[in-house]
Amino acid sequence: MTATGRDREAGTTLIEMLVVIGVMGLIAGLVFPAWIGPLRRVALYEARASLVAHLRTVRADSVRGGTVVSLDLADDGRGYGWEQSRAGLPAGVAVDGEPRSISFFPDGSSSGGALKLTDRNRTLTIAVDPATGLVETSPG
Repeated sequence: MTATGRDREAGTTLIEMLVVIGVMGLIAGLVFPAWIGPLRRVALYEARASLVAHLRTVRADSVRGGTVVSLDLADDGRGYGWEQSRAGLPAGVAVDGEPRSISFFPDGSSSGGALKLTDRNRTLTIAVDPATGLVETSPG
């Protein structure tokens, strides 16, 4: 019984609910930004793995088919392609390189070059050896 002589009903008040929602919002505001960085990093490393795999596929296609096959970078930096195949990059990741096209020859060699994948904070380099056509990645 309360001071007024009435029994209080069990439950929560509107103020209590607003306090809980406010605390949950504060926690979400602190935790969410900490997840964004690792997610962007995963997208960059995933893009690197795909590009390396595709470079190796292009080299294998060239050797198997006995023809020259080239991997060309898109002008906008959002993807690349070879023959009838195209690949896009995750949001926030761009590719650039010199030269803009890497050719692989039937003997396994290539024109060589270096490709750079970038996001806001990082740059990963992928190099193609002209003598062997092998693909090497930078650590990181």
